[in-house]
Amino acid sequence: MVALAGAFPAAAQDALDRTDPTQAEADEKAQPIGDDETRIDTVEIDVDRTVFDDTRYDVGAIVVEGLVALSPQDFADIVQDYSARTLGAGEMSALSDRIAARARERGFIFANAVISPQSLSSGVLRVSLDEGVIDEIRIEGDADPAILSQLEPLRDGRPVTLARLERHILLADDISGIRLRSPRYEREGERGVLIVEARRDRFSGRAELANDGSQPIGPLRARIDFDANGLISPFDEIDFTYSTVPTEPGELQYLAGRYSVVVSPQGTEVSFGASYSATHPGAYLADRDIFGKSARVSGRLRHPLRRSRGFSIWVDGELEFRDLRQDRFGALARHDRIPVARLGFYSRALMLDGAIRGGLTLSQGLDILDATQQGDPLASREDASPDFTVLSGWFAWERALASSLELALAGRGQLSSTPLLITEDIGLGGNSFLRGYDFSERSGDNGIMGSAELRYDWRNPLGMLRRAELYAFADGGVVGNLEDGRGSGSLASSGGGIRTDLTRNLDLDLELAFPLTGPRYDTDDKSPRFNVAVTQSF
Repeated sequence: MVALAGAFPAAAQDALDRTDPTQAEADEKAQPIGDDETRIDTVEIDVDRTVFDDTRYDVGAIVVEGLVALSPQDFADIVQDYSARTLGAGEMSALSDRIAARARERGFIFANAVISPQSLSSGVLRVSLDEGVIDEIRIEGDADPAILSQLEPLRDGRPVTLARLERHILLADDISGIRLRSPRYEREGERGVLIVEARRDRFSGRAELANDGSQPIGPLRARIDFDANGLISPFDEIDFTYSTVPTEPGELQYLAGRYSVVVSPQGTEVSFGASYSATHPGAYLADRDIFGKSARVSGRLRHPLRRSRGFSIWVDGELEFRDLRQDRFGALARHDRIPVARLGFYSRALMLDGAIRGGLTLSQGLDILDATQQGDPLASREDASPDFTVLSGWFAWERALASSLELALAGRGQLSSTPLLITEDIGLGGNSFLRGYDFSERSGDNGIMGSAELRYDWRNPLGMLRRAELYAFADGGVVGNLEDGRGSGSLASSGGGIRTDLTRNLDLDLELAFPLTGPRYDTDDKSPRFNVAVTQSF
């Protein structure tokens, strides 16, 4: 972290850096795994736990029957409390309740204990424990094969624990387009039935119009996202994204597609993606006649190591190849070829009285497929090595402070072993961090940044809108380069805004963000960015 010590003076970035054609992908990298979690209904089973009348019985020993996963030792203290006593209906009901409660404490949330009519001539009282086996899975609503496949491992004859139930319910809910509600357990005679309300959307999408681009590529940008679920396989998802500058389409053309499919009941997912972007900057860079294009292909394997409401963690392995070219006055001015392997972990948890998400990724450059070599005059950075190693991470934490007040903290950082080509560096500015500045106004091999946001949830504001969120934020960061890299510096900004739900599917966001530590490139002064975004979901 030596390269991050102190405050960096801003170093000039050339026009090629400022118009990197991969900037349209910035929003893609920031997308986390979905935030909604299905609630698990653990209401006690409504059964008659004892059928004894008001007669009192002399009980010597007590035997708990029906044990599969549990052992008599799990109930030894309870059995001792009721053995060698005269018990009436009330004590026997309390005994069966305590036996069932102990089993649930051990994680078997559907456990039920019953004392059936029996002869006590030997003085032995037998308590029947059902640890909670699922004999049938019943889907109410969209009985999609993908849902049944993810839940089927629960119907294996073994008693079901809360951990197993949560994992498979959430894995089913993770499949694109699927939403599960109120899973519950019922008894029908001797059979245990898991009932799940389910819905699956085959198609979804959203269209967004925002003014968050720079003057040379924007500032108005339009984006359309379209998702199709279960088209080729019940377990798959096809995503398409298109983005452009509607007033000057030639400034930006971005197209991305991804195919992903869940390949096991344990939630393993395989995906393949590709993207293409082309830029031709206008405004104050129009006379530079810069044309850039970037093509990327990738394959990824993702697996949930643990999945629960309280704590989940996924492991990712990805191979990616990118080819970036930029021309100036019709001649090739920059050409990067970057093969890279990535190993990452993504996690989410309930902790510190709030909810936290975060990720850690190790990226390793590969000297294959004609990768750009150190010293290449067309490289975005001549001293960059093809076999770089980068460790990057991020987090986002949210906590309610009061009924309508929330605090959100976020951070991102990166450490590199060697100088990096432009698409692998870390930048300050844009929609996530340093919102008072435009995309990547400072960039470097190493960097760290953070933001704090205070939010107020305004329900039914003025009786006109569904909801609104008022917020104020502050953010800052510093980036530095190894050896002779340019673009280092530190920035800070602050501001506030409002996020509104005009209707169920129509959102309007307004934000005023002030640069605090220097002028913006686009305006060469400290004038604030006024960001407006309209989003229609469908």
